[in-house]
Amino acid sequence: MSTAALALSQTSVREYASSTLVSVRPETTLTDVHAQLLEHDISAVPVLGAHGELVGIVSTTDLLREARIEISAPGDHPTITPGVRSAGDIMRHAVLTVDEDASLDEAARTMATHRVHRLVVTRGHTPVGVLATRDLMRVVLRRKIDTPLEQVMTTPVETIDEGDTIRTAIGRLDDANLRGLVVVDGTWPVGVFTHTEAIHARALPPSFLDSPVGQVMSYETICLEVATPIYRVAGHALQMRVRRILAVHRRELRGIVSGFDLVRVLAT
Repeated sequence: MSTAALALSQTSVREYASSTLVSVRPETTLTDVHAQLLEHDISAVPVLGAHGELVGIVSTTDLLREARIEISAPGDHPTITPGVRSAGDIMRHAVLTVDEDASLDEAARTMATHRVHRLVVTRGHTPVGVLATRDLMRVVLRRKIDTPLEQVMTTPVETIDEGDTIRTAIGRLDDANLRGLVVVDGTWPVGVFTHTEAIHARALPPSFLDSPVGQVMSYETICLEVATPIYRVAGHALQMRVRRILAVHRRELRGIVSGFDLVRVLAT
């Protein structure tokens, strides 16, 4: 066993997982669920029952598929309709967990095997936190894992031209079950359109959906050369609080890497 692998096997989940648990109840309205996700800059939130037991999880993907967000007037906070719907109506009941005393390599293998971006951390049977890919990126950074970006990036990249409509972008996310699209100007990436942008776009007047996707895309992107060591990739992602890094070479988009891709390195 390598030194890095041994260190992972001897490091507990507790050392890197969040120390507080952001959660909602089954009766929490979808508008309040959305507000929690935005406030804490997270993409999913566990749902706890009356006695603090874990009963499900709701993500931005679930909101995008199951709810409609509206803005009644410019500057107003978005509301989700129908307003009577709650977390319990759309939550997924199957939730992967990991004990806080489990090793990091065990957690990484679980995430890689099931292709999930987070595990709910438990103490006994009680949920106490979350271990997300963002947390494991700190492991990659601290261990200075120098695997080149091109060895872990995902290819080909699903792209959309900045002149294509918002409606088209939303349809692409729904039809292909994608987490996001890279918006390009020719061969060069200029932004991303993820479920977050799609949720907010759906709150706009229907006529606006025929506007170019470039008007609502996120500019929070980082482009790095394919030869960049992934510990530096992780450092950039953590510092800039972005979930995806774009791999480029000679001014062309070559691949994309997410926190999940970095977790796969830890799992192997």
